Amino acid sequence: MIHTSEDSVANVVTILFAALAAVHASGLLGHGALISTGVSNSARSQDAFGNYAFSYGIRDGLGAANSRSEVGDAHGNKKGSYTIADIDGRARRVDYVADGLGFRASVKTNEPGTAASAPAAALIASPYAGPVAPVVNHVAPAVAAPIALAARVAAPLGLVAPAAIAAPVAYGGVISHGAALGLAAPAGIAYGNVLGLGLGLGKALLH
Repeated sequence: MIHTSEDSVANVVTILFAALAAVHASGLLGHGALISTGVSNSARSQDAFGNYAFSYGIRDGLGAANSRSEVGDAHGNKKGSYTIADIDGRARRVDYVADGLGFRASVKTNEPGTAASAPAAALIASPYAGPVAPVVNHVAPAVAAPIALAARVAAPLGLVAPAAIAAPVAYGGVISHGAALGLAAPAGIAYGNVLGLGLGLGKALLH
C-alpha cells in the first residue's frame, strides 16, 4: 500500500480529534462536572388598565438569596416586599406600601447594629430569623369599576404614618447586592465557559 500526504494529514487529524475527545471526556478542561451557580425565577403580568404584578427570586451556588415581589395599579398604589439573605447568616425582609398616604415600610433584620428603632416611618424589627418565601401577589384585571379597585388598594394598611425619608432602597438590588450578576452570561467564544462575577462565579456547560 502506498501512503500519500493526504493519508498522513487524515491520520493526524483523526488522532487530533480523538485526543481532543479524550481530554474533553476526562474533565481536564473543566467540563467533567457541572457546578451549580444557583437558580432564579421570575414572573410578570400586566393588564390593559395598568394593574401589574412582578416577582423574582435568586439563590446562588453558595446559598445567598434575594427576592422581590410587587403589585400596583394605574393610580400609582404599590405594595411589595424584598428579602436578602447572605451566606454569613445576615438576613433582611422589607414589606412596603406606597400610595396616596406616602411610603411606609416594615423592616425585619438580624443585621448587626439594627436595634429596634423607628426613624421616619420605617419599622425595624430585630433580630430576624431569616428569609421566608417571597410574597407572590397577582393583580386581577379591573373590569367595570377601576375606582372601586383604587379605593380598596389605597386604603391604609395600618402600618405607620407616611414616611418623610424613604426606607433603604439602594441595598439589595440585583446589581448592588451582586448575587445575580453574571450567572449565565457567556464570555468570549471559548466553548462552554461562563464568566460570573461576585457570588455567581462558576462554570456551566453550554451544549
